[in-house]
Amino acid sequence: MAAARIRGFTLIEILVVLVIISIVTAVGLLSLGSLGVNPAAENAAQKLAAITDLVAQQAVMRGQQYGLRVSPHAYEFLVYDGSKWSPASDDELLHPRQLDSSVTLSLELQGTAIHLPVSKPVGDDLLARDAGDNQTEIKPQILLLSSGELTPFIITLQGADGKYSYRVTGDLQHGIRYVPPDQNNAG
Repeated sequence: MAAARIRGFTLIEILVVLVIISIVTAVGLLSLGSLGVNPAAENAAQKLAAITDLVAQQAVMRGQQYGLRVSPHAYEFLVYDGSKWSPASDDELLHPRQLDSSVTLSLELQGTAIHLPVSKPVGDDLLARDAGDNQTEIKPQILLLSSGELTPFIITLQGADGKYSYRVTGDLQHGIRYVPPDQNNAG
């Protein structure tokens, strides 16, 4: 009499199925994690934080005073020559930056919201200066000093949807940092 043979799954087969399920789950979670975020605002915030931190370090190394001037859709670095502030045009790192029109910047200094000047396209003198003969002296809103000190600030970047905001913060205790949306309300 031939015995009926019952065949089950081997350990290898079960492990292969578990690996496939893990890969599919990981891909699904990664794609869900990116829903609702604004890549243009996030990239702009990360870049602003990195460049501003680098300029702050450069200020200390070179013994030079720098400033940051922010508008709703652009920012630029200024250099102090001992008597006045001027755009830092000779350094590639410090060139003016126009952001995507869907990204809006706002600025807070010591807990107070600052009214930002209207920005113009890069080719037309980046940050608003009085047109015509009535030129006014430009001044930065944020100072990055050669002593390592800086004006405490919070720059918030939002996309057109306004759902998620990315922050770049600066203070003496923590330095200059990028803060993603999930940490905006955390201390």
